[in-house]
Amino acid sequence: MDEKVKYINELFKYLTQNNDTKEYQTFFALLEKVKYNPSLLEYYGEEFVEHLIDLLPRIEDKYDQASVIETIIECLDIYTFSENYLKEIFDKYMLCVAEKAVNVKGMSACLIGFIQAGISEKEIIKKLEENLEKEHLINVLSKMYINFLANSVEAKSYLMKEIQEAYYLIQRSGIIAQFLLLVHPHVRKYAGISQITFLYDSYRGVYEDCWPRGLLPNMKDTLIKSKVLSSKEVSILEELDRLINKQEKELDSMEVRKLYEDFFAGKDPLEVIFTLPV
Repeated sequence: MDEKVKYINELFKYLTQNNDTKEYQTFFALLEKVKYNPSLLEYYGEEFVEHLIDLLPRIEDKYDQASVIETIIECLDIYTFSENYLKEIFDKYMLCVAEKAVNVKGMSACLIGFIQAGISEKEIIKKLEENLEKEHLINVLSKMYINFLANSVEAKSYLMKEIQEAYYLIQRSGIIAQFLLLVHPHVRKYAGISQITFLYDSYRGVYEDCWPRGLLPNMKDTLIKSKVLSSKEVSILEELDRLINKQEKELDSMEVRKLYEDFFAGKDPLEVIFTLPV
């Protein structure tokens, strides 16, 4: 083993000798930065994973338990876990979920990892239904939809239809947010300081990516077929592409600004954004 790696792992062990210390808190602050960095996890190697395995039973705090389990699941490519152990930490993780000691992003990533490790989608959905309110459940599963749930055996259930709708609304709202960054002068001006979150910090990111040129060729038919966008809405995006990427029209030109009116057609913009086409 590389001497540097050995020293790092010794440091991790030192930091976690005792609970409720500044050293212990330091370890978990570091863990939040490390757990989604696969190159570092691979660098620390099996000794690091084994330390996490040894550490987990000593942890009482559910937030810290969840963080360690999420990190362990990120190590599936560098360590072989037994089926029984994976089932054990899955059950423990569900207790963390029940205590609301996890966030949506971390939970979604961890549950995808459990699916990859062999825990069935059906078992995961069952446990989540037992521990989460429906709105929160749909929020979590919609983040996992495209990865593993689209072809799930549960796909025809009423719940899965709601999850699918939520996933399509994530796509729809993201696309329209980028559209607004280009065609609406107030959104373009204030997006950087607004509390409303856009996929880009400013219109420049969208503009420099030649959006929506990159979206349309590969996604057009899928977006229409899945009813994320209507054919009329896609045609407006195509017109936007023509104006700004081919004719090089300014964003403040009347032709570009008119596309906002064409898209929303006098309706409440929020209602349009969060309503899937029929």
